[in-house]
Amino acid sequence: MMFKFLGLRYKDFFMIALGTALFSFGIEIFAKPIGLVTGGVAGLSIIISKIFSITFNLDVSLSLLNIIINIPIFIFSWLVNGFEFVKKSLVGILLVSFWLFVFQKLSITIDMQNDIFVAAILTGVFDGIGLGLILRTGASSGGTDMLANLVYKLFPKFSISITLFIIDAIIISSGFFVFGLVNTVYAIIVIFISSKLINSILGGLRFAKAVFILSQKTNEISDRIFEDLNRGNTEITCRGMYTKKEGHMLFVVVWPKELVKLKNIIGEVDPGAFITICSAQEVLGQGFLTDEL
Repeated sequence: MMFKFLGLRYKDFFMIALGTALFSFGIEIFAKPIGLVTGGVAGLSIIISKIFSITFNLDVSLSLLNIIINIPIFIFSWLVNGFEFVKKSLVGILLVSFWLFVFQKLSITIDMQNDIFVAAILTGVFDGIGLGLILRTGASSGGTDMLANLVYKLFPKFSISITLFIIDAIIISSGFFVFGLVNTVYAIIVIFISSKLINSILGGLRFAKAVFILSQKTNEISDRIFEDLNRGNTEITCRGMYTKKEGHMLFVVVWPKELVKLKNIIGEVDPGAFITICSAQEVLGQGFLTDEL
């Protein structure tokens, strides 16, 4: 009933569960012990947890803090944007707190020999992959992204990206006063690594090459592509603006490993062909991959 109520497919729920597990692992196992404030609610939770530890000698769990901080943000987002907007984020928030609690209780210890650089890389990798999987389903881990959307809804002149940057910058800067300059610099490295991985996952990891071929022998080249590469291709009618002559151009998409063979085919058929090769970050469809996300 929960899946149907929240409108989640099993595949989406699995992706969110896996993503929140990886994200929480990176925060609880690598970021918290060394004091890497990576922005977001997780980073704010690390700061508050450290303050309670120093001031009151209390070990407040990140799991509890994650819930407490997210409750008012979630309620306001619900009231302003509606439940449809926040329902997937609710799952993300609850699962992040669940996994943080699990990893805290498991007391997993990984000996990094107090190397903050290694901790920063591992945090960035786990957080980046985890958040990428979560965001790919249209959900979030809650917190600052919902808050940024809320601010944008109330004050449209503040873009979501700028608001999110400001919020995370404030959180990371606050970490400077608790953990010092070195940890703050490494926290920025974490964000850089995780953002690159998030962009790769959201943009796709199915890299291919899109090739445009201008030639007087497009039919011969097309036949060779069919025969030697077993790849479909498209002929496009074009016009040279300098010569004003009509011509034809082939468009074909291949895997990187097929590119050398394609260039050899073109060179054999028409050494004077003009070739443009572009990177295609993600390719879906017949002959490549399908995506049901």
